[in-house]
Amino acid sequence: MYCSITFKGRKDPQDPKMVKLEMIFYKTGYTRIPRVVSITGAYKCWNNETQSFESASSEYLKKNQLLLELKEKYMSVAERWGKDGRNFSVLQWADCFKPKEEEKAKQESKVLTVLQLINARIEYFENHEKFKNGKLVKSVGTASMYKQFRTSLSAFTQKQYNKDLSRFYFTDITQKFLLEYIVYLERRGIENGNRAGLRQLLRIFRALVNYAKDELHMYGANPTIFEAATEKMAWGQFESKAVNPNIIRRMEFMDRSLFSEQEQLCLDLFLFSFYSGGMANVDVVNLTWDMINEKEGMIVYERTKFPKLAKPLLIDRLIIILEKYRGKGVGNYVFPVYTEKHITDKQKMGRRNSFSTLVSETLDKVCEILGINEKMTWYTARGTFISSELDAGTPITHVAEMAGNSARTIEKHYYKNTKQDELRQRMNARYGNWGQ
Repeated sequence: MYCSITFKGRKDPQDPKMVKLEMIFYKTGYTRIPRVVSITGAYKCWNNETQSFESASSEYLKKNQLLLELKEKYMSVAERWGKDGRNFSVLQWADCFKPKEEEKAKQESKVLTVLQLINARIEYFENHEKFKNGKLVKSVGTASMYKQFRTSLSAFTQKQYNKDLSRFYFTDITQKFLLEYIVYLERRGIENGNRAGLRQLLRIFRALVNYAKDELHMYGANPTIFEAATEKMAWGQFESKAVNPNIIRRMEFMDRSLFSEQEQLCLDLFLFSFYSGGMANVDVVNLTWDMINEKEGMIVYERTKFPKLAKPLLIDRLIIILEKYRGKGVGNYVFPVYTEKHITDKQKMGRRNSFSTLVSETLDKVCEILGINEKMTWYTARGTFISSELDAGTPITHVAEMAGNSARTIEKHYYKNTKQDELRQRMNARYGNWGQ
């Protein structure tokens, strides 16, 4: 019996600049089985011959080490099974580390309730690991959304049918059930003055039913019922949150004595986000010193919310902020957001969410002091940076590389003309004399 594992990389269809890695499992007498690996990186750094990333950066050294450990993990299982005389298939080998709750769900798919599958998905996402910027992180954010969905759906079945969610199977999830749930959420939204998370909850619901049908072949799971709710799940018209960059300049020269120490940190986090290409809050908070390449004069990181590299230039304003906080962050983190108490991914997510709220409150205070009639959030930094650079004439490809987006996404979602008065004056100057 001969067993082997090789790593193969190809361009990621979602982002050709990134590599999509697969582990190829082989055993004598069986067809090769591929399995996607959650580790990724720049396609140009991957070498299929050496089955490794060819880069001296600490990030890629860590990735190569993780690939080696992953291979050894599976090879040790094959060796143990071989010594025990177990006659296993290559499929059994490739799936030997699949989460137990997922395997259990497959075995019990014919009798699994909606609540049981929701709980299984929560457990899966709480333990599911992915590789980001040299660290393994868990999908606690997705798990949290499934928990919110569980709470909402449980309240609905109790109010609408006077039945516990544990008594519902997928045969009960009909179009009528879905439409009644939508009405329930819309009423909640009217009562609370919001949308009651309608769009997000319906998308989670659809993902659950799709999983039940496509992965578990669950009897009664019917994703087509969501065709009646397509408009309810649509993201709608995206509106850039960009503001005039002069507001950012005024923020730089504000009297810092008007702000507490924590508020000043929030200001610096927002300004850093702006100057670094509109870096997202999760990426700013998770920024580590090894992502800062002073030799090449840029920051290189993989976006947490999207598998794409971003390479903002290390300009002087960024260096000033970085030096201000050098040595103050716990561990290798740049900014002092996390403390020694924030160990688990769940604790870190809670801390990030709290700071995002604090940043928004600090920006409200900034607008009040400056007399600005704008609603700014951390997200404002991204749209403002992109719009400002494009207005200044920076090529869109360069802006896209710094922001970690495609040029098409930038044009569609982030650019906003924040200088209409200046544009109007220039147009009047050009065309004003034509009628004379």
